[in-house]
Amino acid sequence: MDTFKDCVHYFKDPELVARFQRYFGVMRYDSSDNGVTVPSLDNESKTRNGNAVRKLNDVDHAITNKFWYYLFLFGTYLGDEIGYAVIIPFLIWNIDSAVARKMVLVWAAVMYIGQSIKDIVQWPRPECPPVIRLQTKWSIEYGMPSTHAMISIALPFSVLYYISNRYQIDFSIGIVVVFLWCMLISLSRLYLGMHTVLDVIAGLLLATILLIPFVPLADVVDRYLMYNEWTPLIFIVVTVSLIFIYPTSDQWTPTKGDTTLILGTCAGILTGGWLIVTLDIQDDYRVMNPMNNPISWPSINDLGLIVMRSGLGYCCIVLLFLIIKYILCVVDKILIKCGMKIIDDELNRHIPLLDITYKYLTFYLVSFNIIVLIPILQNLLSIRRQSFCHEAK
Repeated sequence: MDTFKDCVHYFKDPELVARFQRYFGVMRYDSSDNGVTVPSLDNESKTRNGNAVRKLNDVDHAITNKFWYYLFLFGTYLGDEIGYAVIIPFLIWNIDSAVARKMVLVWAAVMYIGQSIKDIVQWPRPECPPVIRLQTKWSIEYGMPSTHAMISIALPFSVLYYISNRYQIDFSIGIVVVFLWCMLISLSRLYLGMHTVLDVIAGLLLATILLIPFVPLADVVDRYLMYNEWTPLIFIVVTVSLIFIYPTSDQWTPTKGDTTLILGTCAGILTGGWLIVTLDIQDDYRVMNPMNNPISWPSINDLGLIVMRSGLGYCCIVLLFLIIKYILCVVDKILIKCGMKIIDDELNRHIPLLDITYKYLTFYLVSFNIIVLIPILQNLLSIRRQSFCHEAK
């Protein structure tokens, strides 16, 4: 038992993260040192006592290797909203919408559990100093477990699993890609000073455990929901209920809003998938034997179509966000005229109930149209994938 506690304390030590940062060229120096880099190896930086630790405002940092900085910054973007906004639509338009639906189910389940544990455990992110925080976007959130680490294995592995069940692929190459993807995102969280080593390890282990039941279960659930007449109602009731029962900590954090975004996206994608199956836009005609569906490298013509589909689709997503934002601004003005308080003075943002409502509606509607409206528009322009029509299962 003592050995386990020692391991926990060791991997939770922020100095491990600081050493990792220094190894890849992130150095701390005092402004009084006239720009001379002084690595944080002194005892004072290791002290947990609040009086002994130097304040972050009294120090600065230097990045001595831009290559690692931009590589790890790219890696962390793969595991947040920017990554989701690129990867999920790309899968739907250019790879396989059925694979995308099932991956979204796994993503939503894994993220909901991970985000909930964060607000239940309430472990802070690594101390600064000795760690240098290179990203402040999620600094208010708690750190245990790392949901970036969870997604780094959940998304690529689930995609590999579902694609291997539908197509003939080289599984060994897929495993290498999954491993590199996972390593890049997970290590990026250490490099940016957002998580301890323990946060990352816990995230990877938790995701691995959750994938064992969730990956095959999502396959079954997706097949059932695509032909169930109550699917839209089921998703609205389940996702809204999950939002309301989400554990809320005493201190406000953006995790509930981020979870609402994820659940709204999941509901929109799956409801949209149900609609196009119900309208017979998609069927299950495709032969499901993977040996009959080999994957080949795209031709120049295929690459051109991918670029056109993606360019059109992403432009439509931006336009949809702008339209919905305008509508919500109008709703804000109406609510204010009715005498309703919509801004939390302490947080300087919408009151929590209104904030999560807006997020849910926004991402539900955008996601719904990613799989419904945009493919229809692509079809009108004769650039939609032919196989899109045979991905009901």
